[in-house]
Amino acid sequence: MASQANVYTSASNAVMYTDKVRISTDGNSVTYNVKIQDLADGTFPDTIFSAAVQIPPYSTQDVFVGVGNRLTVTGGNITIAELGTASSATAGVY
Repeated sequence: MASQANVYTSASNAVMYTDKVRISTDGNSVTYNVKIQDLADGTFPDTIFSAAVQIPPYSTQDVFVGVGNRLTVTGGNITIAELGTASSATAGVY
């Protein structure tokens, strides 16, 4: 039996369990960013993107997040589905 990925309707500093997520918007645009975990001390000092990325209304975007990193999506009427596997569980910023 295949396992099913997690699906969220919001994310605020949420730990991700797969490398990618699919963010689908309804009638609102949203922004997102990903905090990168420093494996040396377990903190989240930096983000992947220098500024939050915007997704327009009625759109779907696949986003790299990396296992163990933290996703924040600002805005409403969204679906966030984890995609793929947990292949980067040992990746991080040192």
